[in-house]
Formats: sequence, C-alpha cells, structure tokens
Amino acid sequence: MATKPILIDALHINGGGALMILDHFVDKLVEKNTDFVLLKDDRCPTLRSEGEIKWLEIMSCKESVRRQFYRNHIDTFKTVLCLGNVPPPIKMPIAVHTYIHNVSLLKIPVDYTVKWKMKAFLKRTYIRHCANNTNSWIVQTKNTAQLVRDNLPCKGKRVMIYPFFYSPTFNTVKNTHKKTDYIFVGEHTFAKGHTDLIYAWLKLAKILGKKCPKLHLTVGSKSLAPFIQKAIEQGANIHNHGRIPFVDVVELYKMCKATVYPSLNESLGLGIIEAINMGCDVIGSDLPYLHSVCQPSATFAPRTPDSITDAVLKYERGGLIKSKLTISDKAGELIDFLNQ
Repeated sequence: MATKPILIDALHINGGGALMILDHFVDKLVEKNTDFVLLKDDRCPTLRSEGEIKWLEIMSCKESVRRQFYRNHIDTFKTVLCLGNVPPPIKMPIAVHTYIHNVSLLKIPVDYTVKWKMKAFLKRTYIRHCANNTNSWIVQTKNTAQLVRDNLPCKGKRVMIYPFFYSPTFNTVKNTHKKTDYIFVGEHTFAKGHTDLIYAWLKLAKILGKKCPKLHLTVGSKSLAPFIQKAIEQGANIHNHGRIPFVDVVELYKMCKATVYPSLNESLGLGIIEAINMGCDVIGSDLPYLHSVCQPSATFAPRTPDSITDAVLKYERGGLIKSKLTISDKAGELIDFLNQ
C-alpha cells in the first residue's frame, strides 16, 4: 500500500519573513525527498524549489475555498502542517499541526490603530474557533510558546518549539569593507519601532555631530517616508534604501558592525539571526523575544529613544561582548517529526 503524502498548507503566506521561512522549508522538504503536497496562496511569488514540487495546489486563501479543498481530500494525507497561523476549517481524521508565526495576533500592540486592532482581534478569534481542528501549536521560540499558552486554547494540545530559518553565514560572505555603520532590516509596521530608532539617531547626530555613524534602513512604506526625510534634513545620518533584494541587503551587512533592533515583539526575529550570521552585533529591545534567540551585545528600554541613544553610545565606546545566537535551524527535525 502506497504511503500518503504530507500536506503543507501555506495559504495566508505571500510576503515578508513568513515567505522566507516558507521558501527555506520547501527547500528542505525537496532536499530530503519528502512526499508532500503544497497548498500555496495565489498571491505568493514563485518559490526557489517550486519546479521540483510534485503536487502543487495554487488557490485563493478564502476560507470557503480552503474548506472545500479539505473536504475533497479528507482521506488523502497522512498528516497536515498549517504554516499560516490558521488551523484547518474542518476536523481531519489525522494529526494536524499549526505553526504560529504572527505574534501580533497573540499580543496585539497597543499602538495599533483601531482598524488594525479589530482585524487582529477578529483573526485571533477565528484561530481560536478552529483550535479544535489542530492537535498542536508549533512555534519558533520559548517566548512565542508562552504567548500561545496565554492566548490560544491549549488544553489537550502540545506546544512544540521547532525554530527553522535560512540565513547566510559570515563565512560565505567576502567582507571587503570596514564595518562602521549600523542597520535595521525590516518594513515599517506598528510594532517595529522605526520611529523611536529615528528619534534616537537624531539625538546621536546632536551629540556626535559629523562623527555620527550611518544607519541603514530598508523601509518601503510611503507613510514613514516623510518622517525619515525630515529627520535626514535635520541632520540624522540615515540612508533608507527602500525595499531591496536580499542580495543587496547582504551588501549592506558587509558595511555594518551592528543591528539596532527596536521591535516590540517577534515570533523569531529573522533580522537578528541574519545580522549575527553576517558578523554583526545586536543592540536590541530588552524584551523576552530578543533573549530567546541570542545573547545581545547591549539592550535598551523599549519605546524609549533616549535609551536607544545611550546603548549605541555605550557600544561605540567598545568593550562589550560579541553577540551570539542561542538557537539553531530545526527544519530537518520538524520534517522528520511530520514523517513519523
């Protein structure tokens, strides 16, 4: 009797860090010759290993479409992994695991607009409604595991930690530049803390003058662009590159000695991992998510520009520890678990 494939439900994933994680996970599935079916969001760009996927379903992420797919294939798979935060819309007769990567659905940021708070609340409510359709929640870190236990139904369910991510290492990159600059890679959202970081760099400019180091940003959001430009006009040594390909981000990392990470919460913090693997130190918000993935060189009080300024000045004086990761990629182990 032929074995049944694994279903990888990646609906609701079409960009950002979640897309990078999906790309990496599919690469690993193909590399390990796993028998799997990928359910892909029709808004999602082409994946690196997409041409090697034997069974690929591309469809709308509408729950009505998703529900029909599950009903049509209720006896097709041996297990299910939902990568897009949301359990299946129906109960399956097999083991189902749901990966939670959006911590803003678990702990809604206080500075979200009313509209975004309502969207996050409704989506979390729907996830809770579908909770009986999953056997476990899978997360990247201990910090996210605790948020899941605090905000989602967990009775009778396992909360498992399987961090998986791809990031180039420093050894693969030829460093030809003196590393003098700072960087924060990420798009502007309510919880990323860009505004606090920019205020901090304005203060650094006043303190250090022409000796103020450059800060590289990768913000494509038009809503933040006027604020960044005004800060530059007032003397902040900031270069916003906008949305750029990752190969260009790598070039920026070559010039930078540290990332300044003002985010208020992360399911993983891919920018932290990338920075350390590219030889940069981490100066970040003194919050659980940061300490769950690395040992930073310095920390600052969240939402506090003056504290960011002080931490950077302290780092500039030297003598701090080198940042190091405290987690590793477990994609292969997760695939082995799904194949049991």
